[in-house]
Amino acid sequence: MKLKYLSHGVLKTGGYRHEKFLFDSVVNKLELPPNQYQILRLPKQFNHLFEYIYLMVWGFLKSNAETNIVVSRFALSALFRNWFNQNQVWIVLHNFDENDGKSNLMKRYYVYLFKLLRKVKHNRFKVITVANYWQQYLTNEQHLPNVKLFPNLFESEFYAKFHKDDKNAWIHLGQYSSKNHEDIYRLAKVLTQDGYYCYFSTLDSSLAKPFNGQFEIIYFHSFNDYLDQVSRSMCTVSLIKVNEGWNRLAHESILIGTPVLGYGNGGLGELLKKSHSIIVQDIDEAYTCIKASLFMLPESSFFQDYHTNKAQDYLNKVMQ
Repeated sequence: MKLKYLSHGVLKTGGYRHEKFLFDSVVNKLELPPNQYQILRLPKQFNHLFEYIYLMVWGFLKSNAETNIVVSRFALSALFRNWFNQNQVWIVLHNFDENDGKSNLMKRYYVYLFKLLRKVKHNRFKVITVANYWQQYLTNEQHLPNVKLFPNLFESEFYAKFHKDDKNAWIHLGQYSSKNHEDIYRLAKVLTQDGYYCYFSTLDSSLAKPFNGQFEIIYFHSFNDYLDQVSRSMCTVSLIKVNEGWNRLAHESILIGTPVLGYGNGGLGELLKKSHSIIVQDIDEAYTCIKASLFMLPESSFFQDYHTNKAQDYLNKVMQ
């Protein structure tokens, strides 16, 4: 097998979509026939010791291609499996925040992973991340060699079809997630009192909840329904308490003509700066910006810089 992509999870998150596009780009560049590449995905999350052990064993057994593109939880397994051969391991690591609620087991896992990556031959592996912020952090702070950049890229023409000039007094609060800062709920309460309709989106149907007097959590049955709702909203608010990789949802909001404001953490801060979106320091500033409609959309160069037609340019650098 020439190429494999190993991942896990139930929901098709922004991280999964980024990894899958990276994999597809490699397949296209190498012009591989179907019998030369494979996608393997464990359809579950892993939270307990025995589940982690199963994950490690599964990753070890499956990472036997010439090039293995793996998520970070399969990284150790893939490196051990290919320690004494010429196979390559590409580790997709969107972000690394020590304070994002990782279990003690996962904290130790990353300590060992980073120690190993500092020792293994550099031509045997790559670490691929989604933002310049994280490429610099992993290189300069974690001292990892061979860190490459492959950003989130979008076919902007598809998103442009959902653009609407007429906006409702709707506030998209981003994805309902444990990554949200508690400020987002305080902001929703104040905005609802002022007559705005506030809502979260979610990929998990079990989290959907009707309007509770402050906000609603909506599970959209189709991607187009989600884009249509956000495109008719006044803005998207992204108040995240962790250093994110790259907030795909915020990026998609910009692509359909709905401006974004948020906290400038990690790759989200980079996205907001490059798109000329609003970075706020607290909910008072966020409230003021929303009430005054202090929004602007980025120049056309932003859409061009993150277009899917840039994939091969970035991939050439990744494969060097």
